[in-house]
Amino acid sequence: MEEELRAVVIGKHHSGKTSVINTILETRTEAEGDEDVKREGIIDDRRVSLVETPGWWKTFNLSDLSNLSKQQLVRMISMISPGPHVVLIVIQADSAFTENDGRFLEDYVEMLGPNVWTHTLVIFTRGDLMKPEDIEQNIQKDGSALKRLIEKCENKYQVFNNSNHYDRTQVKELFKKIKGIVRKNNGKHFDIDLKKVKEVNEQWEEIQTRANSRKSRVQEKRSKVQEKAYVRRLEEIRIVLLGWVHCGKSSAGNTILNQDTFATGRKITVLDTPGWWKYFASELNPDFIRSAIIGCVSSCEKPPHAILLVIPADTAFQEEQKRITEQNMSILGDDIWRHTIVLFTWGDRFKNISIEQHIESEGEALQWLIEKCRNRYHLFDNTDKNNRDQVTELLQKIDEMVEENCLFHVNTQKNCDSETSHQRNDTEEDLNIPIRLKDVCNFLEVAFKIKAEEIRKKIQNLYEQIMEDCLILEDSRSMNFPPDYDDKPPDDPLQQDSMSEPIKTLLEREFIRWETIIIDGVRESLQDIKSLIDLSQAEKRQQSVDAVERWLQNYNQYVEHTIDKIQDPESGIRSKRRKIY
Repeated sequence: MEEELRAVVIGKHHSGKTSVINTILETRTEAEGDEDVKREGIIDDRRVSLVETPGWWKTFNLSDLSNLSKQQLVRMISMISPGPHVVLIVIQADSAFTENDGRFLEDYVEMLGPNVWTHTLVIFTRGDLMKPEDIEQNIQKDGSALKRLIEKCENKYQVFNNSNHYDRTQVKELFKKIKGIVRKNNGKHFDIDLKKVKEVNEQWEEIQTRANSRKSRVQEKRSKVQEKAYVRRLEEIRIVLLGWVHCGKSSAGNTILNQDTFATGRKITVLDTPGWWKYFASELNPDFIRSAIIGCVSSCEKPPHAILLVIPADTAFQEEQKRITEQNMSILGDDIWRHTIVLFTWGDRFKNISIEQHIESEGEALQWLIEKCRNRYHLFDNTDKNNRDQVTELLQKIDEMVEENCLFHVNTQKNCDSETSHQRNDTEEDLNIPIRLKDVCNFLEVAFKIKAEEIRKKIQNLYEQIMEDCLILEDSRSMNFPPDYDDKPPDDPLQQDSMSEPIKTLLEREFIRWETIIIDGVRESLQDIKSLIDLSQAEKRQQSVDAVERWLQNYNQYVEHTIDKIQDPESGIRSKRRKIY
């Protein structure tokens, strides 16, 4: 038997990593996850070991990736010591590969080491949904991010039809190219940085110990509250959702208010406030955001029982986010933290990882936030809205918090002026520029309009491309959203010299994050339409088309709402009230 062949499989969530391994090994693992990440088989009388690394989701640059995700990559690589012969980069053939995708993927792969590229090969999945000449055209497009990636991999790539696991021709072609990589490297594998692996594994042991300790402390505290006094079950619960833009607030609210199988008889009121900028100091937010947040407390007949500070579980939370979060929360006064629970969203992206392990691995900034909220936190799987246990437990934590605290009273006026001045000084120091708030806010308003229009056009192009491929709209029905605008948009402020480079850089980071989340969401919805090729499913495909059109309509309304509120900040609170039976 020939020497063992070791390979690492890298790619974003839902790129088809598991499907690639299934095709190679002729197995049938159903879904990507942390279980069974190392899989083995015999191919042509040769043992093959494949390690599936954790994917990333809607990530924008390496600094936005959680420490846990980075550590997991190194830990998974160490499972095939002394090192892989090849690194397989998995990309969907029928999905756009943007400049942001290219930059992130290059940085991500190079975490393994600068010499990794001589061992890499790109696998395009879903090749059955694209014509070979179209794939080749995308690769050869001058100046494209995809072409640069292929060139870094020394023009090595393979197209897979994952729907046909019995086609061994594509597997034979792949292994022919892999053997070429091994020969070119004189039979040597990629050398893992053993010192780095040892360091990460030692850190992981410490993280597990601290995570278990935190979990025990939290449970012990909850038990004491429950034993000390009877925890009254609130018949009505009023909740305010806070967080940055696109953190999952609305999805969390929908999860709480889903009443399919929830039988508690409580009346739940959820106030979903406009999100603040993730990367900008709070003083640069539109006025309506501050008004909306304060209004959640001061304008209601009854104060809320709980503030849910929503944070995506799969993203980094470092000093930058700590400072900005503290600024935005400070407008409600110091006492706000006694009534706040950190709600982590997108918990489905951690399969066999606890939220405590994420907290401990992320570092001091996130740990500070959790301690500030008196160790009150909760994890939601937004994809499983029928999982009512996670909602029941959250409401129990709110009951316990209310029992533990005095009456909710927040002083929204205390130190507001001094706090704003302090924030302005912090921002000027960070950016090394004098801040003229009126100029910056005007700049942000124009930039938001420009970016919203760019995203509309990209959504329109995606939609038209998919519809053209599917040829299902025989009645020439056209999409009404997003609408066409006759007015010429203003000049892109990011291309002007009137604003400082530090602010432009922050704004680019902010908008790249927005665009990635929005476009990825639309693209996934559209791919569901494209995958339904059988004409007998025309009705089902039309339902998907209608769903996407509604999604686009909602996005258009969101953009118009945001622009209107920047210009007229009289209101901004979105409230949902429902009695849950």
